Amino acid sequence: CPVENCVRSFARSDELNRHLRIHTGHKPFQCRICLRNFSRSDHLTTHIRTHTGEKPFSCDTCGRRF
Repeated sequence: CPVENCVRSFARSDELNRHLRIHTGHKPFQCRICLRNFSRSDHLTTHIRTHTGEKPFSCDTCGRRF
């Protein structure tokens, strides 16, 4: 990481770019429903489920969905 006093290193440029958003605060992924912004697309995907009520995971033991 080129940021002073940050010792993180990355093998791939996309990992570095994602990490740099921590330092810059850049959040390029926006929820179309509530307009909240996220630094990572996977966080947006998880957030959208709060609006849709989607629960894509289930417990093999009890069947409860999450």
